Amino acid sequence: MDRELARADDHSWRISLLEVAADGPLPTAPGRTRLLTVVDGPVLGLEVDGQSAVVEPHRPYAVPADAAVVASAPEGAVRALEVVVDPAAVSPFVTVLELGRSSTLPLAGDQAAYVLTGGDARTLVRGPGEVAGRCTVAVVTLEQTG
Repeated sequence: MDRELARADDHSWRISLLEVAADGPLPTAPGRTRLLTVVDGPVLGLEVDGQSAVVEPHRPYAVPADAAVVASAPEGAVRALEVVVDPAAVSPFVTVLELGRSSTLPLAGDQAAYVLTGGDARTLVRGPGEVAGRCTVAVVTLEQTG
């Protein structure tokens, strides 16, 4: 199951939450790049054009979105942050950070933060803005390439 969190008006990027509880194909998106980051659960199994890969929690993994991808949850259900971009327009980056009780993380206009733990867990904060307080966040940076 895929739940969209945000999308660019020009459709150059999309951020969604992908829930994988059983084996199944991911939709293709010709000419796009997909960046997957496990944000909840053990590991995400992938078969990409016949090659096996394991995506560990909080470690972004890039795959061409036009590749034939079958996702699996070999050790239990997984939730992954999925960023799909037009690589001619945007380069995506994801970094998982833990913030302390008195921390504030400013977000630029080309950033968004999916809050994993803390008071605002399971919400997406789009920049410009900030995330504050003790929490874990997956920060998505969408750097313009054109």
